[in-house]
Amino acid sequence: MQNILVDIALILRGALNAIGLAYPPGSALLVLLISVTMAFITNIVNKRFIDYDRLRRSRAEVSKWQEMKREAGKATDERVKRKLLLKVKRRERYITKLQGDIGKQSFMPMLVTIVPFILIFTIMNGIFIDDVTFAPAAIPGPVIISPLNFTQILGQFGLGLGHGFGYTTVNGIAIPLGAQGLFYVIWYMICSLLGNMIWQRILGTSMTPT
Repeated sequence: MQNILVDIALILRGALNAIGLAYPPGSALLVLLISVTMAFITNIVNKRFIDYDRLRRSRAEVSKWQEMKREAGKATDERVKRKLLLKVKRRERYITKLQGDIGKQSFMPMLVTIVPFILIFTIMNGIFIDDVTFAPAAIPGPVIISPLNFTQILGQFGLGLGHGFGYTTVNGIAIPLGAQGLFYVIWYMICSLLGNMIWQRILGTSMTPT
């Protein structure tokens, strides 16, 4: 299965490279489209399996119970403390049931979407592994060029975001000196976050009341 996906990725990489979508700036648009599409699919699946009204009510009740438990722990008046602890104890079994229901509702959509995510990321990994620009190491190539160098700003932590460039071109594309090319995973996460916010508002799949 993995070999088939690798072959598909190589074929796609050649085709996308020919039309300028395997490297910046076209690759940034491609990953954006993929992430927004996957965010849409995820939200559609969530809407199918999750009763959001019930889930919001359950989470509100669990949150209220947890706050009561914290208040009981902080209470200095022994009579107030006993009273709160009694309330907490009385609702504990019910809250445990609610937490189980929340977990079940959240788990079902994940079972449906996990396989498409594995397939998409395996293929994207094959497309965006750049073993030419950064030869001889086969490492992820950049999909978007950021004018900010996060390695300089964030120190060693910034190394995990992408490559810092000490030259002026990548695949013939001029980039600013001191810029940084972001890995496809980082750019995907940014786009997916924004895409999810949009689709949640449109489809009513936000965990918070609208």
